[in-house]
Amino acid sequence: MKPAAFIDAVFAEQRRAFEALDAAGVEALADDIERARRVFLYGIGRTGLAVQGFAMRLAQCGIEAHFVGQLAAPPAATGDLFISAVALGSLPTADAVAAAARRSGARIAAITARPERVPDADAILRLPAQTMADPPLSVLPLGSPFELALHLLFEHLCLLLMARRGLDAAALGARHANIL
Repeated sequence: MKPAAFIDAVFAEQRRAFEALDAAGVEALADDIERARRVFLYGIGRTGLAVQGFAMRLAQCGIEAHFVGQLAAPPAATGDLFISAVALGSLPTADAVAAAARRSGARIAAITARPERVPDADAILRLPAQTMADPPLSVLPLGSPFELALHLLFEHLCLLLMARRGLDAAALGARHANIL
């Protein structure tokens, strides 16, 4: 497959996923993020990389955000939001981390392709993209369609939050790491 045909196929897949995405659910997640005292984010593997990038963007938007498991993350408490991104809806480690967040008093939000498998959440956003457990219909391998859609969803949420807060790219850039 030629590069342009590959990109066309990927964009078509992503468009279908985003056309099926609940826009009100996206807005509600943005509301939850804005209301939270702090945001704790969790994901593993390649999904976790997208989640870490979103934690950085939230911090650049002036929102206190922490990727679960990093040494500098403070303890979660009432008023905090825990966001778990688990394509399959449930994984033993993710479920245990979410349960710990629940015990701390945090509100629980989940982003998943399989909402029926999420064991306990206050809010669930279904991201309808192929996971590694689905039949391979995508031009991308395994869970790449979900991971790419998740990254794009996070960029969309960032843009929503920027608009709500009156921020532009320069404002985010002012909060970007400078010791690199």
